Amino acid sequence: MRPSISALEIRKRQFPKRFRGFDPAEVTNFLDAFAEDLEEMSRELDELERENGRLREENARHRDTEATLKETLLLAQRSADSLRATSEKDAGRIVNEAESKAERMVQQGFERMADTEKKIRELRMERRNFQLKLQSTIDLFQQVLNFDKEEDEMDSSLSIHRPKKREGETA
Repeated sequence: MRPSISALEIRKRQFPKRFRGFDPAEVTNFLDAFAEDLEEMSRELDELERENGRLREENARHRDTEATLKETLLLAQRSADSLRATSEKDAGRIVNEAESKAERMVQQGFERMADTEKKIRELRMERRNFQLKLQSTIDLFQQVLNFDKEEDEMDSSLSIHRPKKREGETA
């Protein structure tokens, strides 16, 4: 609130003189002192009003900055939440794919193992068949040898009872 009277008006104010009135010099001194005080208060008031305006502007800027920061923090939080959710989703997908791949690999391993065991059984059977055939062949050769031996023995026993070959005869 501004006073309705200025320091200049107080200084210029003249009062009519009356008999037995106040001492004009004292009234003038008082009014001058009052005018100076009023002038000082006006200057301080102007300075305070300017400071108040500046502080209001600064406060408004701070509020705007605060609102911007809150908005930025909220946006950053949403972004972080979104990123976390996406990362968790991707991680889950990757883990599921890895588990699925591992299951397939284990299944393939079991299938290979079963195939290998089957081949081993088949090879053992082939080896057994080969051994049997080899043994049969050996037995057959043994029989042939035995047969040849018996024939040789028979031939040698028969040759004793045969007449000797004559010259010029061919067998």
